[in-house]
Amino acid sequence: MLGDWIIRNVDDGDEGTVAAFGFALHMHYLYHGDFEQKNMFLAVKDNEALALAHLTFHDTFHAAGHDDDPEFIRYLTGEISFGGGEEDEAVKDALLDTLIARAREIKAQYPHKRIVLNQYIDTGDLGEQSYYLKRGFTVYETIVILKYDLTRPVPVYPLPDDVQIRPFLLNHDEAREKYHQAEQASFDGVAWSLNHLAWMQGTPEMVNFCAFSGDQFLGNTSTWRIGDGHSATENVFVIPQWRSRGIARNLLCAALSYLKEQGKSVATLGTYGTNKKAIRLYTRLGYELDGFRLTLGYGIE
Repeated sequence: MLGDWIIRNVDDGDEGTVAAFGFALHMHYLYHGDFEQKNMFLAVKDNEALALAHLTFHDTFHAAGHDDDPEFIRYLTGEISFGGGEEDEAVKDALLDTLIARAREIKAQYPHKRIVLNQYIDTGDLGEQSYYLKRGFTVYETIVILKYDLTRPVPVYPLPDDVQIRPFLLNHDEAREKYHQAEQASFDGVAWSLNHLAWMQGTPEMVNFCAFSGDQFLGNTSTWRIGDGHSATENVFVIPQWRSRGIARNLLCAALSYLKEQGKSVATLGTYGTNKKAIRLYTRLGYELDGFRLTLGYGIE
């Protein structure tokens, strides 16, 4: 008991309670295989939920090929939601303490891995940044957000004769596994989980533009709806042995042309601020700076 409220795990009878914190979170709770009740927590007063916190495994957590690298960071992403209600800092503190405690339990299962509890916060949200900095978080990474004005023409580039780009449905296990293996190869062992990959296929207006040479999966750009007239062009990758052949820019241009035909006005993507090669590619295509997002993290001992 904390004051006149308690914190407890979400259980099977809490579907309606979770739904009150938003449609997306409700759908994750019901259908996303990576959302587990043992990693979800409610602050409850008089049978009314005040806030909900949950912990999910970031793409880096189960990255392949880094077991011998003690400096490789494996993130656990924590989120706290007060729904439509006003935030209570005491409740927020208690839920964050609970997320940290749960992260320490996970760390105990992986004692040799470097594990960090993280939050993604826009640079303009000084209140959230201040809160987490006061709680011992520090800045780990800066993410650059870039946008493409779809009222502009989309450039056209030559594509190697042996490469085709087409929309590709990831609607069965074989297709998702082919994508997953290519993503791991492209991002040094880091990839969406198969649960998350399957989940994303139900995202509004999701289209995967994929490059192939025969049956070989070479790369991808995905689009999905963010808001009216606004879509993402994310998950841009090409497997290492097929890079420097113009495939990435053609994948992006295929996605941008599609979004333009759909009447979208802007497309955005994010990349790490240290990724000079990607930033150069995007800006040369015509993407412009839209803002920054910080990764704030708390090292778990």
